[in-house]
Amino acid sequence: MNALSQPLADTLAEHRCFLLNLAALQLGSREDADDVVQDTFAAALTGLAGFSGAVPVRAWLVGILRHKIVDAIRRRVRFVRLDPDDVLPDDEAEFDDHFTTDGCWQPAVLNDSCPEASLAHRELLELIELCMQRLPANTARVFLMREFLDLDFGEIATQLGLTEGHLRVLLYRARMRLRDCVSRGWSCP
Repeated sequence: MNALSQPLADTLAEHRCFLLNLAALQLGSREDADDVVQDTFAAALTGLAGFSGAVPVRAWLVGILRHKIVDAIRRRVRFVRLDPDDVLPDDEAEFDDHFTTDGCWQPAVLNDSCPEASLAHRELLELIELCMQRLPANTARVFLMREFLDLDFGEIATQLGLTEGHLRVLLYRARMRLRDCVSRGWSCP
């Protein structure tokens, strides 16, 4: 029995707020985010027969949303001004071991056979979500475009009217702020 056997409206409503926040962060507009989430739900309803329940409903919906956000970003022609506070001082050159040389995040693999590890992983993801909300909106947007939407540097730079160097600085700043926020939050009792 899959998770969608409960009333479909309740299942979609349960994930709507999360999907709206994620889309709004990327698109910069609550109205655009609402449109993309509605498109996601429409696509989910169309593809409902193909949903096997092998993955959680939220993961399935986020996968659909990811493609809808990328489509919306590619349709846009306007540029977004980024905060001047997002410029990183030249003397900060330390990178975390969790990132590859080309700037991609390498998430840790989770062993689902251990309930404690699964709970810790879920708590960590919730903490990361809270930390993402504390980033400047444009910094979080750039980070999610690279790490979540998997857009390449050139495409992000073109979409936002940035140089690739400035884009890398913004990504570095986002990673360092997230690392600091998560390490402070994770160490709390």
